[in-house]
Amino acid sequence: MRKAIRAALVAAVAAASATFIGTGTAYAAGDTQLGIDVGNIAWEQYTSTSSTVSVRRSEAGNANCNYYTGFWTDADNDRRTSHASAACSPAKTTSGTMYSDGVKQSMPVSWRSRAWCADFAKYAFYWGTAEYSGITPHSSSFITYGNNNGTWHSRGSGYIPRKGDAVVINYDGGETDHVAIVTSYYPDTVEKGYFYVVGGNQSDGVTHVKWYPSNTSIVGYASPKAK
Repeated sequence: MRKAIRAALVAAVAAASATFIGTGTAYAAGDTQLGIDVGNIAWEQYTSTSSTVSVRRSEAGNANCNYYTGFWTDADNDRRTSHASAACSPAKTTSGTMYSDGVKQSMPVSWRSRAWCADFAKYAFYWGTAEYSGITPHSSSFITYGNNNGTWHSRGSGYIPRKGDAVVINYDGGETDHVAIVTSYYPDTVEKGYFYVVGGNQSDGVTHVKWYPSNTSIVGYASPKAK
């Protein structure tokens, strides 16, 4: 059932992508269909004009109150996680597509509060039909995911980011700080390439950001694995 949703989203994103920079149309060599599907889910969350999707791009209420954490912790969602999150104040509820009792349906999703970049990236993996088990609300879980599935690529290895990869960021040298989804890569003879990501919890929302592979804050990339 998720594959049918994926096909519809891929078609919709492809139709709209020409009007945006960094959609993934500039670089296709090496991209996998799974990566394209994951990247397109992230891109759709950033570009959709649907009111049920566009409202998700900004936090609401108290700090880190967001839809994506709500999706993963909602008691009605068959895929809910047990990791701690806080209620939003004031409470916020919007509709979203979930599986409840094994049936895909649009249901009210109560927004929840916690650092949510990993929740967003996991959402893209999930609806892109990638394996998502083992991914937690911590950005470092994508390193573990990549190592466990043979899809981890460290910065400096010469790996070129592919659409749908989860790029893991460490700003201060301590624990990893952030993760986002690669949506495009552009060859550049001066800067040796650059890429764009769509990520959650970027400036308190879902935003589109440019990175260079040489940036020392990058830890590496976890490519999605097929289920």
